[in-house]
Amino acid sequence: MNVKQNNEFDFSILLTPKPNESSVDYVINNIKELLLTKKIIPGDRLPPEMELAKLLSVSRGSIREAMKILAAFGIIEIRRGDGTYVSSDIEGKVLFDPLLFSFILSQPEFDELKELRLLLEKDVIRLVIKNANDDDVQALRKCYEIMEVLKNNNEQMYDKVLECDLEFHRILGKITRNKLLEKIYNFVMEYFRPFIAQSIRKHTYFSLESKQTHKNILEAIENRDFVTAEKAVEDSVEVWKNLIFK
Repeated sequence: MNVKQNNEFDFSILLTPKPNESSVDYVINNIKELLLTKKIIPGDRLPPEMELAKLLSVSRGSIREAMKILAAFGIIEIRRGDGTYVSSDIEGKVLFDPLLFSFILSQPEFDELKELRLLLEKDVIRLVIKNANDDDVQALRKCYEIMEVLKNNNEQMYDKVLECDLEFHRILGKITRNKLLEKIYNFVMEYFRPFIAQSIRKHTYFSLESKQTHKNILEAIENRDFVTAEKAVEDSVEVWKNLIFK
């Protein structure tokens, strides 16, 4: 069993090259296995890029690409001038889930992701309309109103808008009163986090068309209108797709 020496792992014991596997996938799989088996834990420092490349017999480019993917999903954090670390708050994220890695490694086409989100959100909205009480609707409206204030702020605080956007969906998941669906929905929305962030950083996210999408969903829920709600979800996902590819 591997042990720490001076707070550092001997990664030469943990990592072995597998030339028959895709380089980037193999790097991600190695990090995944070390995390899942708790051989590395939040706060641990990973070896330098050159050392990892040597240990895994892959190019530095493959290491760099794998680190970008892991960093984008919050699994690692790259500290300039210091090194690469396992994110300290990873234990509290649904990102730390074997299913997420299978999603990443499957590299789905965007149209597949769009279909998944559309199908899932329609089911979520149906249950929300069925189960929401007045307090639920009030919480959803409060989140929406905060998001609108942030969207209308001239400073365009991207990170706060992103968290508020995701919170809107987390509230929807909770209102379903279905713990399994809520967990799956939260997982999928967290998986979409980088795509949502990408759309937010485009000025068109703050357009009237984009601002209307959350409002339409909220009003359909308030009116208990299944038909309008489904249409609002379809419009929302289509606008989201257009934001990413504009």
